[in-house]
Amino acid sequence: MSRTSRITIVSLGALATLLLVVLAAFGVDRALHYGKVLHNVYVASVDLSGADEPAARLRLLSFEDSLASARAVLEVGDTTQQLDPDAVGFALERSDMARQALAAGRNGSIVDQFGWWLGHLVSKEQIPLEGTLDAAALSDVFDYWDESAFSDHAFNGAVEVEDGKAVGRYPHDGVGIDRAAASNLILETMLDPAHPTVTLPETDITPELTDADIDAAVAEAQGMIGSPIALSRTNPDLSVVFTSKQLASALTSKVVHDSPPHIELSFDPEVVAEILAPESAGLGVAPQDAAYEVAEDGTVRITPSHPGEIVDPTATTGALLIASQTPNRSGILPYENDAQPEFTTEDAEALDIKHLVSQFTTYYSCCQNRVTNIHLMADIIDGAIVLPGEEFSVNAYVGERDTARGFLPDHTIIEGEMVDTIGGGVSQFATTFYNAVFYGGYEDVTHKPHSYYFTRYPEGHEATISWPAPNLIFRNDSDAAILIKTSYTDTSLTVSFYGDNGGRTVVGEQKGGKTYATVMSEGDGTARKVTSSVSGRFDQTDPRTEYTPNPDLAPDEEIVDQKGRIGWSVIVTRDIEYPDGHVDTQKWTVRYRPEPRKVQVNPCMIPPEDGSEPIPCPTTTTETTTTTVATTSSTTTAP
Repeated sequence: MSRTSRITIVSLGALATLLLVVLAAFGVDRALHYGKVLHNVYVASVDLSGADEPAARLRLLSFEDSLASARAVLEVGDTTQQLDPDAVGFALERSDMARQALAAGRNGSIVDQFGWWLGHLVSKEQIPLEGTLDAAALSDVFDYWDESAFSDHAFNGAVEVEDGKAVGRYPHDGVGIDRAAASNLILETMLDPAHPTVTLPETDITPELTDADIDAAVAEAQGMIGSPIALSRTNPDLSVVFTSKQLASALTSKVVHDSPPHIELSFDPEVVAEILAPESAGLGVAPQDAAYEVAEDGTVRITPSHPGEIVDPTATTGALLIASQTPNRSGILPYENDAQPEFTTEDAEALDIKHLVSQFTTYYSCCQNRVTNIHLMADIIDGAIVLPGEEFSVNAYVGERDTARGFLPDHTIIEGEMVDTIGGGVSQFATTFYNAVFYGGYEDVTHKPHSYYFTRYPEGHEATISWPAPNLIFRNDSDAAILIKTSYTDTSLTVSFYGDNGGRTVVGEQKGGKTYATVMSEGDGTARKVTSSVSGRFDQTDPRTEYTPNPDLAPDEEIVDQKGRIGWSVIVTRDIEYPDGHVDTQKWTVRYRPEPRKVQVNPCMIPPEDGSEPIPCPTTTTETTTTTVATTSSTTTAP
């Protein structure tokens, strides 16, 4: 055998041996990664290598926590807005991405998989980063921004009154948010760890009315208010004269989007009622609505309604409209000898509000601004009635919190920090209200737990609220209406739901860090029965560390501004047992994000960013000192 042949045989043998070694390594690697993500598989900066599906989801959950900890900064119209990811339901598609990671390198033939394995010994496989937003919550935010963030928003025109005369406000083109494109951009910036500021795209909006439409409406309006109108009747002998000034004060104008669009002019019944009020003594006795009276034993009684003898403001509005079109500017004053109340005894009886169904109480320290805000919300909602099948939205019912109604600035969580906002601190009301819904067994349409855990709220059983989102909405899925009653002291808030649950009553409270729910009465056997549980904590994630440079500190010194706290999840289970024995089991996974650990250190101790050189430390050292100056994990006030 020639020397060349021997070299060739040796080379081929070496190659065969190397191939066998590589194939063996491939096989061993596959065996070691059975049921686990293969090497060099990433989602963004998260290395999922070697993780099974639950571990991959947990790593992604920790990444989700970090993404959701910072607000998105958005240029909207003429303003800069900050949007809390939690307020619009931001979440990663963790399960889907974990499944994709597990499938990476396992598709195709064994040859394809071997080729993938070789190629990814040094290179990374990036799984696309995916997330979702709550479309309904985002729509509420867009509605608010369209009205508040654009100085050149589209305007359909209007008729107004100045110095007692009708004047026109002419329509003009404008802009608003391009919602589909904006939704995608918001999700993209929330998925980006750098959270770049983005400008939301605008779209042109053309008004539906023309200048000629406004001119015609102004002429019509001036005819309605140009001179006094007299309304009278002979039996009984009554007469009321509405002056031009009074008519002008009651004039209303709104755009009706029918075909064709037009300005609808009318008079405001509430203003007409105010004009009639000084004459009320001579115009009759107002009817009395039925009312509910709650007895000490939790049963509900009805105070009967009574008819009256009145001039009806709503009917008077119609009479004014007709009279304004007549040459002599006069008409008949609408008078009812047997005027029925708006809410009769029969109406009250038909709603089947019979007894206390659920009640919940929470406690707080007195005399803070947040307490004033909580009491204002309670006053606004007190007495609300929710009909069977109807949804009740706390934000829609209360409206935007503002100083005009007495709301005060107090703490709201923004990027993990406490910032004073008007109406802040009202999440205690939301939590109390939510637990009345929960233990009453009513349908939870939407609620949002706090991002961080606060011991004064029941773990898992709590809700936060802000304007315009997040919101708190429930549906009355019972056959009886619900009467919502609120009460408070300087140190407590109680929300009570009255309806009909076969006599079953649950009363609960959150006190001393513990939740109590007591069945005060089991009822007559026709009740839906609510039981609940909260799982142990799982998916625990460590807090990240945020560094603040302090050159006055030695390298081995630090000042702890915030200790930090782990994040975790719990599963809340609510079982509703119906009279026929059917049990509806509902589960919510509640995630509490880790609170970051915040420390001041010498600049040289701050880990450098990728591609940056570390800052050299001074050569002298001192004895290690650690000082804690604040601990928000135990003293932070929640909104």
